[in-house]
Amino acid sequence: MASLRMVLVRPKEPANIGSVARSMKNFGLTELVLVSPQRPVSARAYALASHADDVLGQARTVATVSEAIADCAVVLATTALTRTAPQRCYTPREAASRLPAQGAAVLFGPEDHGLSNDDLSYCQGIITIPTAEYSSLNLAHAVTIIAYEWFLSRADAPSVALTVPLAERLVLEGMYEHLRDTLYLIGYTDSQRERGAMRFFRRVFDAAGLSYHEVQTLRGLWRQVQWAARGVKRR
Repeated sequence: MASLRMVLVRPKEPANIGSVARSMKNFGLTELVLVSPQRPVSARAYALASHADDVLGQARTVATVSEAIADCAVVLATTALTRTAPQRCYTPREAASRLPAQGAAVLFGPEDHGLSNDDLSYCQGIITIPTAEYSSLNLAHAVTIIAYEWFLSRADAPSVALTVPLAERLVLEGMYEHLRDTLYLIGYTDSQRERGAMRFFRRVFDAAGLSYHEVQTLRGLWRQVQWAARGVKRR
């Protein structure tokens, strides 16, 4: 069965969380994850969830974005801003057609200021919902639009699936740590340049959509680079 995880990052209002659960159930989605909610889920949230108490009741709460998406292969983020960001930018309809049937998540930021750059670093792409001049959408409205497009895409192509499963986010993050250590070892980067360098390589590899085998092959290369660099240093 197709599934899409909705991840609310530091949501501010419990009422919005309840409304999100209701929108999700409208379109057959059940997997809701809350990252460090600013206030606990309340009776008001359950009231606004209406008949989606089950979605709200089974929602997971975690401390970090990395925990929320560790087992996901594709992670996209919603933002109202047109950024000169490294990630590719999609409309909700474009995003829905690119998300795999399993192992996908969409991040939604806090109601007051949205996702941080650190949050976005975990994502392979950005979803921007086209609007008129006023671009501020209620959290539940944004979730509804993404869920609706996802629902339509599954109805049109119920058999869509990845022929080669993509590497999960936890595997990719391990690869990026390995790459960072390698870049330090060979003198390619340092503490001042690390952020820019890693942002570039994340953009390249996230866009490639790496499989587990491809990640392991790259890490084999970096192990060899580290071995050679240490040999040169010893000599």
